[in-house]
Order: sequence, then C-alpha cells, then structure tokens
Amino acid sequence: MKVLDRYLLKEILPAFFLALGFIVLVILMGEIFYLAEIFIVRKVSGFTVLRLMFYLMPSVLALAIPLAFMAGVLGGLSRLSTEGETEAFKVIGVKPAFLLKPVFLSGFGLFLVGLVLTFWLTPAANYRWLQTMVNSILSQVRLEVYPGRFLESLPGRVVYFQKKEDNDRWRQVFIYNQEEQSKVRLVLAETAYLVTLPELKEVWLRLENGVSYELDYDNPENLLLSEFKLSQQLIDLKELTGRYSLTKRSREKNIRELWHDWLRLKNEEKRHPERILTSLEIHKRISLPAACLAFIFLGVGLSWRHWPGGRYGAYGLSLLLIIFYYFLLVAGEQKVLRGSISPWLAMWFPNLLLFGAGLYFYSRATKPRAGGRVFLSSSQTGKVSRLRILWSFLKRNGESGVKTRARSSWPTLLDRYLFLNFLRWLVLIFLSLLLIMALANLLLRLDEIQKNQKSVSLLLDFLWFKLPEYLLISLLISALIASAITLGFLYRRKEMLSFLVAGCSFYRAIRSLLIFGLITVPLIFIWQDRIVSRAEFEADYLWSKITDRPASVFSFLNRYWVHNRSRGHFYHYEWLDPSRSQLSRFLLLEPSSDWRSFQRIVYAQEALIQPEGLHLRAGWERYAREEAYQMFSFEFTRLPLPEAQNLFLKEWKEPVTMTVAELRKYAQDLEKSGLPAIQFWLEAEFRYAFSFSLFIFILFAAGAAGNFSQSHFLQPLAFSLVSAFVYWEAAALFRSLGLAGVLSPWLAAWSAPLIFSLLGFYFILRTKT
Repeated sequence: MKVLDRYLLKEILPAFFLALGFIVLVILMGEIFYLAEIFIVRKVSGFTVLRLMFYLMPSVLALAIPLAFMAGVLGGLSRLSTEGETEAFKVIGVKPAFLLKPVFLSGFGLFLVGLVLTFWLTPAANYRWLQTMVNSILSQVRLEVYPGRFLESLPGRVVYFQKKEDNDRWRQVFIYNQEEQSKVRLVLAETAYLVTLPELKEVWLRLENGVSYELDYDNPENLLLSEFKLSQQLIDLKELTGRYSLTKRSREKNIRELWHDWLRLKNEEKRHPERILTSLEIHKRISLPAACLAFIFLGVGLSWRHWPGGRYGAYGLSLLLIIFYYFLLVAGEQKVLRGSISPWLAMWFPNLLLFGAGLYFYSRATKPRAGGRVFLSSSQTGKVSRLRILWSFLKRNGESGVKTRARSSWPTLLDRYLFLNFLRWLVLIFLSLLLIMALANLLLRLDEIQKNQKSVSLLLDFLWFKLPEYLLISLLISALIASAITLGFLYRRKEMLSFLVAGCSFYRAIRSLLIFGLITVPLIFIWQDRIVSRAEFEADYLWSKITDRPASVFSFLNRYWVHNRSRGHFYHYEWLDPSRSQLSRFLLLEPSSDWRSFQRIVYAQEALIQPEGLHLRAGWERYAREEAYQMFSFEFTRLPLPEAQNLFLKEWKEPVTMTVAELRKYAQDLEKSGLPAIQFWLEAEFRYAFSFSLFIFILFAAGAAGNFSQSHFLQPLAFSLVSAFVYWEAAALFRSLGLAGVLSPWLAAWSAPLIFSLLGFYFILRTKT
C-alpha cells in the first residue's frame, strides 16, 4: 500500500469510528430508560442484560455502518481541503482518482462486513434476543408482595397482609377467593408464609390460626364458617406464565431460510403479505450494505471541493445526506407494506439515487478549474484573524498582568473569544440534532396516522408539543459536543499553549464554559417543570386521539380493592363509572381488632358516591352479635363515609405531565389512601437532579480535552460521547433501582449526577496546567 493510501486511510478511519459511535449512541439512547426499567423491575441478572445488549448490536451496526462510512469519508477527507492539501495535490498533478483506491477499499471492506451482518449475524442475534426475552424475562414469574398492598395478579385470588417479619412470615393476612361469579371465600389468618417449588412452577401458601367464610352474594342467608390451625392453598404459577411464540419471522431468518421462503412463495399473488415481507427483507439485506459502495463516488466527489466550515461543514453535509437516505428508506418500506411500489424499487432507489449523484459530483471534481489558480482555504485565511486576537491578548495580558486584569473585569477577551467559538458550534450542532429527532419521530409515527386514518396535521400538532422535550435533549448533547470541539481546537491550533505561556491556566480558560453550565441548571429545571410537563400533557392527549386509545391523563384509578387504614375497612367493587360517581357490586369487610373474624360484611349491587358517604341500593348486611351473625336486606341505605370521594374517585395522572409541586401533593394523597407513590417521589427528585446534566457534560468535555487533546484531536470528542452514554445508562439504572424499591427516591435520582460530577472534576484536576 502506498504512502498516500495509508495517509488517506488514517484520515478516514478515525472519522468513521467517531461517526459510528455517535450514530449508535443516538439509536440506543431513546430505549435506554425503557429497557432499564424492564430489566431492573423484573430482577433480571446483569449477565442477561449484557446478553440482550450484545444481541441488539448487530442490527444497530448493520444500519449504522453505511451511514457512518458516508460521514467518515466526508469528515475525514474534508480536512485535506480545509488545510489546503487538495490544492497541493492539484498543483503536483494528483487527481481525484488517486483518492478512489483507499476509499473503495474501505467501502468494499465495510460492504462485506455489512453482508455478513445482514445475512447471518443480525438474524441469528435477533432470534437469540427473542429467545432470551421469552425464556428469561417474559416467561419469568415473580410474586411482588409488599406489606399494606393488595396482590391482585393471581388468577381468582387477592392477597393482603399488614406486616412482614424478618423470617419472611406475614402477619394479619387477608385472602379473597372468587370461586364463581357470585360465590366467594374470605380468609383471615394470624400468620402465613410461602413455600416455593420453582421446578414445578408452584407456590404453596400456608396459613396459620385463621378463619374461613364461604358466602353467596345472591343467597346471603347461607354462610359457612370454619376455623383452622393450619391451611394450605396452591398457587399455580403456570397460569401466570405468558405463552409467547418462538417461531422465526422474516427478521430472524438468515439469507438461506429467506431464499427457501421466496422459492415457496414466488408463485403466490404479488400482494400476498408473506411474499411481500420476504421479498422486502431479501432486498433490504443486500441494499443496506451496498450503500457503502454507493457512497464511494459521492464521498470523493464532495470531499474534493472546499465546503464552508471545513471538516464540520462536511459533517453537517453528511448529516443531511444521512437524513435524506434514511427518509427514503423508511418511506419506501412503508409504501411497500401498503402495496404502492415493489420491494426492489423501494430498497434500491436510495442507493441508485446517491450513486447517480456521486457520479455527477465526481465528474465535476475531475474537470480542471479554469485558470489553474490555487486558492487559500478558509483555515489559512482564518488564521490571520485568530493570530490577531491572540496577539491582542498577549500584548494586553503579559505574564504579570493576567491576574490583575482577571480580577478587574469580566468577561475578558479570552472569555468572549472562547465562548463565542463554543456558541457557534453549539447552535450548529443543536439545530442539526433537533432536525434529526423531529424527522425521525415524524417518519416512525407516520404508520399510526395511516393505520388509524388520521390527518397529518394531528401528528404535526403532536410533534409541536413534543418539541420542548426534543429541544432539551438536543441542547444537552450539543453542549457536550460543542465543548469538546471548542477546547480541542484550542489545543490543535496551539492556542491553549499560548494562553498557558501568557500565564493563563487551563482552569481560567474554561471558566466561561463552566459558568454557562451553572447558569443553565435553574433554566433547565424551569424548562422541565413548567414547559416540558405541560407539553407532555397535551402530547399524551393528542397521541391518544391518534391511536384511538383512552387518554391516560383523564382516566380514574380502577383500584377494585381499597384499604381504609383509618377505619380498618376493606372495600371492593367490580366497576367504577366516574361520570355517574357509581360503583357496581360493592363489598365492605370490617375485620375485628384481633384479626380473627369479620365484624361486619355489607354488599350492594350499586353504590352512589356522595360528599357525605355512599348511597347503597339493592343489598344486604351481616354483622356479628354474641358469637352469631345477624342479617338484613335493604333496597336503599346510607353508609357514612366522608372520605369516599378521595378513596374511589382518584384521578390518575402520568408523572411526566405534572410539576414538582403537583407530584409531591399527588404522592402524599396516594400514600394516605394506601397506594404506592414511589414513581411520583422519584420523578420529583429526578427533575432536580437532571437539571445538572448539561453542567456535568461540560465537565467531562473539559476534562477530556485537557487530558487527551495533546495526543489526538478526536479523542476528547470520542471520550465525551462515551461518557455521556455511560452517564445516561447509569441514570437509567439508578432510576430503575428506585422504581423497584431498592434505593430511596433521593438516592436513585442523585447517585448518577454526584458520581459523574466527581469524575468530571477529577479529570479536570488531572489536566496539566
């Protein structure tokens, strides 16, 4: 391999790996919180989590590699034009064809890697992922039992206990068995414990020192009462295990299996659903890796010319091309599923279009420029202005005068210079990320519009209310990248060395960025608490209209079982009509103080909720008197219960749609009525902790620039992106631990910010200054 080829590959490969990491991060980031909650709440082992992440990577890489190759070619080779090296090539007679060899070799190599991924590794990993999800997670059964909460997941049975001792014994146990439509069995026991048989998927519930009632709602005169010293009930966990199919779909089949399916289906009608899906999958498996070949001429042709903004202007251009390619790919797939176009055209049209554009730009690059003049690049002409700024700084701030001036005025020339460079990159990256997120969500949700026959304007309204969330995420990521780029350029251009020679420390140089990060903390909190929460409220309502589902923010808690702790009563109903404030098939149970019997049992076909209590209709009441139960029927009676509206008409709200003040008040109300409120306390604490995210990202970018910029310019950016990904994963992990009750809400919300803040300060303090 020639020296020039190795030199070009050294420019392309680092930019490719940087773009690959960024694209993978963007793809995975949206699912991190959701997956972490599933894994931690279900108590899945860490090894299983790592396996699932490993199985997910081939499908992510299959999509990310072609897109990263385009960004790598443009971003890597654009430095040649930025530094004027392409002009030097033209002077010595080097043509764009000399660039084709290393670009083609890298593109063809990635094409082969992509084929291996899409033909064999991705379908195998997808099927392994499905098997792991079904066998280790979806089919896993765990009885989540807590004192003071109703366990209602058991078929035909409800379990409740007041206390739990250190030896896992329950005290003051209540069990409700629904044997038939109107026949029930009520059990009170002093103590109980579980005996598990995991190999048989069985659990035995052993009750000690209790009483059992068997009654019929329709024939209340018949009441069977029996006492016991020891009783056992079988809980068959097989009834709780879902049945999930492990049959391979098209995305889990390798290329040989798909080809056999195609031979079997090719004589079917063209609109046969399975035939369309099989053909679509085969063409996608080939066209996606082939995008690396389609990008070769386009990358060389575009990188041969000078683009405004240098390397990062080329990254911006590659970003637009990636969005355009992804848009064509997704839109074509949707049209195939609707039967509008053929699968081969949908999957190959983006490649053919980009290949044709590549031939055009490459032919333009091979034509000699009229006059043969050599132009200076923007990097060379821009050095004059930067040198003037540095000379002005050095002249004003001699080695002895820096500290005096720093104390006398702020912001100084250095602060303005560094912050303006940071702001320029921040705005550029912020707008690019915002565009990506908006377009990606638009494309991914278009199928819901088509499936439910809704207007596109409704989807645009939904995206408008999701915009505050997109703005926040884009700001965090863009601040991280802009900080790393700005400080990396200071080291690359030896400007940081000039500051250090003039007596300005590294800590003093990054002061403006750190102050900016601290200023954003209260602003981000206000944005989350007052704007994002309200926007999420409207977005949730609009999405409910799009999907024809009831809006969760307007629903009421169908609790079915309620424990009134102040009175010691149990309430049960089968249906709640909030529009009429009415309960159907209402049951009241009043245990004795020693938990050995029911003092009172009341049943009514309907119960109307009023401010002073419940108006009961068509029912009966049994009460204990002198070791016997008396009974009387009624057509109408009143049950004094002033707290009835708070007990039964409790509106359910999603935590993300509420402010911190509303979260705290709502959590207190839930706890008073016996409901768990941990997710609301956690959301309130998370709002405060998440507000420091931008400041933490700037800390990591500054520490990475100070420790790694001397060796390679791209290392700080890569380290910052990896740190952000790990921070996001850690925040999701601690949040899930909080939801599972392993950590307190405060500790779950603040662990990740505190740990990563200390790490950020550590890397900054390690910087040589």
